[in-house]
Amino acid sequence: MSKAHHFLLRDKGALTKFQILFEIMRQQPHIKQKDVSEALGITIQAVSKHFKTLMKEGLLEAGSERAEYRLTAKAYEKLQDYLKNIDDYVKTIKTNLKVERLIPAIAMQPVKAGDTVGLVMKDGVLCAVASARANVEASGIAINDANAGEDVGLKDVKGKVKVLPGKVLLVRLPSIKEGGSRAVDIAKVRMLHEAFKPDRIGVIGVVGRAVLNKIGLKADFEFGISRATAVAASRGLKVFVLVVGRMANHVIDEIDMENFKHATHITYEVEDARIP
Repeated sequence: MSKAHHFLLRDKGALTKFQILFEIMRQQPHIKQKDVSEALGITIQAVSKHFKTLMKEGLLEAGSERAEYRLTAKAYEKLQDYLKNIDDYVKTIKTNLKVERLIPAIAMQPVKAGDTVGLVMKDGVLCAVASARANVEASGIAINDANAGEDVGLKDVKGKVKVLPGKVLLVRLPSIKEGGSRAVDIAKVRMLHEAFKPDRIGVIGVVGRAVLNKIGLKADFEFGISRATAVAASRGLKVFVLVVGRMANHVIDEIDMENFKHATHITYEVEDARIP
């Protein structure tokens, strides 16, 4: 076991610091020490002490309002290093235990068990293709026969699947109190959709559904939008989302979390379709 792995197990203070930083990132900027205390099962006094230490170390900064804290760039680097160490530790354990991880994919041509196939992402779905294809950077060994269009299990996966960064366009709509779909610039929404050419459409709320009805479009997902949007974009898809008011912030938070946890590079823009 490496020194880094041993450190993860031995230093409980480092683990607590990581947990606190993660809770702050998840709830920032408005976060109470009481919330952190309850989430981690430690005393408020202990949380207060950790907050002071984190600020001294340049990992945490206080805002202008009470109970307003934000992580610094240095803190994000610390979290990424810690997550990498944990990930390396888990991989080491799996290797030592000889845990075989199987990856499912859709066969794009007939595959025989034992064949080495290439892996590519197509329309957000992992696909098994001929390993000789020029754009293939990852490969695996099939564990079963499969016809084109069937699922195939893969083992000994090597390399990294090439995925272009996904994009998200958030279109802000008025609430029902502000006039709902009748206060939307429908022509602008249609223009934004046509210019963006999305792979998926998401909608939050009744107003958004009404807007889609007016321009003759259907949503690909209507529930769990924040997570669905981030996951779809992480697979290289372009996602067009209609949101009302502050719901845009929830989607953005989920995108930021996805970028942080998986080192993805999802980009997003916010357009306002409310009639002035």
